[in-house]
Amino acid sequence: MNPSYKVKPAQVVCAFLITALFIIPGSASISHALQNETKHSMNSDNAIVYVDGDNAEGPWDGSIQYPYRYIQDGIDNAEANETVYVFHEVYVENVVVPKPLCLIGENKDNTIITGNDFGTVVRLVAGNVTLKGFTIRDCGSNSNDAGIKIHSSFNIVKENNIENNNNYGLYVAEIDNLIYHNNILHNKFQAIDLFANSTWDGGYPCGGNFWSDYTGTDEDEDGIGDAPYLFQNASADHYPLIHPYGSIFNQDTEEIFITIQGAIGCNDTQDGQVIIVKNGVYWEHLWINKSIVLQGQDHHDTIIDGRSSCDVVTICACDVVLHGFLIQRSGVEEQNAGVVIIGKNCSITNNIIYGNYQGIVVRNSAVDSTISKNEIMKNNWNGISITSGCKGVRISENTISDNFYAGIGISDSSNNFIIHNAFRTNRIQAYDNGNNIWDDGYPSGGNYWSDYTGTDTNGDGIGDTPYPILNGINTDRFPLIAPFTEIDTIPPVVKILSPEKGLYLKNLRLLSGLIRRQTIIFGAVTIEVEASDAQSGIARIEFYIDDIDNLVFNDTLAPYEWSWTQRQLLKHKHTIIVVAVDNAGNENADMLDVQKFL
Repeated sequence: MNPSYKVKPAQVVCAFLITALFIIPGSASISHALQNETKHSMNSDNAIVYVDGDNAEGPWDGSIQYPYRYIQDGIDNAEANETVYVFHEVYVENVVVPKPLCLIGENKDNTIITGNDFGTVVRLVAGNVTLKGFTIRDCGSNSNDAGIKIHSSFNIVKENNIENNNNYGLYVAEIDNLIYHNNILHNKFQAIDLFANSTWDGGYPCGGNFWSDYTGTDEDEDGIGDAPYLFQNASADHYPLIHPYGSIFNQDTEEIFITIQGAIGCNDTQDGQVIIVKNGVYWEHLWINKSIVLQGQDHHDTIIDGRSSCDVVTICACDVVLHGFLIQRSGVEEQNAGVVIIGKNCSITNNIIYGNYQGIVVRNSAVDSTISKNEIMKNNWNGISITSGCKGVRISENTISDNFYAGIGISDSSNNFIIHNAFRTNRIQAYDNGNNIWDDGYPSGGNYWSDYTGTDTNGDGIGDTPYPILNGINTDRFPLIAPFTEIDTIPPVVKILSPEKGLYLKNLRLLSGLIRRQTIIFGAVTIEVEASDAQSGIARIEFYIDDIDNLVFNDTLAPYEWSWTQRQLLKHKHTIIVVAVDNAGNENADMLDVQKFL
C-alpha cells in the first residue's frame, strides 16, 4: 500500500508531562525520567524520521513521503534526541537503540514488533530513550532473551503491549528507569529488575502497569489494585492497573482512563461525547451526570458488576445513551437496581441486565426514555419497574425472562408504550394499574407472551383474543404468536373477497341464496383481494388465471383489485389465483374455481 494513503499526524508528540500530583516524593529515578520526558515534550520542533513497512519498493529517506521500511533503518539514520515514528504494520526485527531518541508507534495494538521466537526484540543500549506505542512480542527462549531489554538508565517505557514472549517480557539491567501504563501479558516471566531500582508506576492516581497474572482486588473502585504486584528480585509495581491500559477512552478527546467513572467525571468530558469501554469486568457503581454516550464493546463480555451493593448504574442526566453492557449484581434491597433512570429522554439499548434485585427502575422524572433490544433476565424482583408519574417511556423489542416477580410492573403511571417485547416465564408477566399502550395496533401487533393460550386461526401471527394485563383495565389487544423479529419470516395473509359463491352478471352478484357451491360469471368481473402483513407490509398482489407462470396483473396499492374483462368463448372452467408478496419476500396465495361465460 502507498504510505501516503495512511493517516499521517501533523505533529508527533512523544510524551505527556506527568504532573507533580503523580510523582513519588524522594524518587530520584522518576524525577530524572520525567525531566527526560519533559525535554522531549517541550521540544516539538525536533526532526521526525518516519518508518512504514508498506514502503517495500523505496526510495527511502525517512521523510513522510518516502519512509524507511525497517525500524532499525529509521533508528540508524536519526540524530540523537530526534523522533522515529513508526506507522502500523508488523515488523519482524530485533531492534537496537544505541542513541537517545523517541521511538513511537502509531498505535500499540497494531504497530507490532515481533522477534519471531528469536533473540531480544527491542534492546535499549543508550539512556534517555522513550519507547511508546508498540506491541512487542515473541522473543527467543534463551535465558537472556526478552521482549524489551534495558542496559541503560533514565529511559521511559510506556503505553506498550508486551506479550507472549518466550522468556522475559521486560529485563531491566540498569537503574533509574520509568516503566508504566504498559500491558504486560502472558510472558513466560513477566519482568525482572536486577537492581530493583527502577520505577514501575507513575504514582497515585496515575497508576502503574496492567499485569495479566495480577490477582488483587479493587475495593475502592479507583482502577488500581489494592495490593502491589510483586515480581522477581523483590521489585514491585505499587499501583497495578485493574484493567488493560487503553480499555476506557473518550472517543472525542482521545483521553484514556483507568475507570469508567473517571472518564465520566473528567472535566474534559462534555455533553454529547462518546466514552468507549472495551471488554472486561468493571467493579464500579456509575453515576452518569452528563449527556454522554457510554458504549460497551460487547454486551456479553463488557461487564459492570455492582458486587451486590447499591445501584449499579444511575442515570441522572438527560439524553444519555447506555449501550452494549452486561450489568449485574446490584444490592439486595428492594430499591436497588441494575439501572436507575432519573433523567429525561435517555436510551438503554442492547444490554443484558442480569441478576440484580430489580433490573431497570424508571423513576418519576424520567420521561420520554427508550428501553429497547435488551435482555432483562433473572432479576430478583421485577425486570422493569416504572414508578409513579413516568410518561412517554417506550419499551420495545426486549426479551424479559425468568424474573422472580414481574417482567414489567407499572405503578400509577400512564401514557407509556410497551410493544414487540418477548415475555418468557416470569412469575407474573406484567401488571399495570395505569393507562398504558400494550400494542401497536393491527397488523404491527403487541407483545409475545409465553403463557398466552389463544389461537391464530387466520395465520397472521396475531392472536385472535387479547392478552389481559393484571391490576387494571389494560390489555394487549393483538398478542404476537411468536417473538417479534426484525427479520420477517411470516408470510402475509391473503383472501379473495370477490367474487364469491353465486351468480355474477356484469359484476353484479345474483341468486347468492340459491347458488352456494359454485361461482358462475357472465361478462366482466372485478376480483377484489384483502391482504395484510404484521411485520414488513405488503409489497404487491399478483393476479393469475389458471397458470401461475402467466402473470396478468400486478397491484402494489390497496385496495387490491383487477377487472377481468377477457371474453371466454370455448373454455369455461378457470381458477383465479392471487399471490401476496410482503416486503421481506414472503409469499402466500388464495385460489377460487369459477365458471366464466362471455
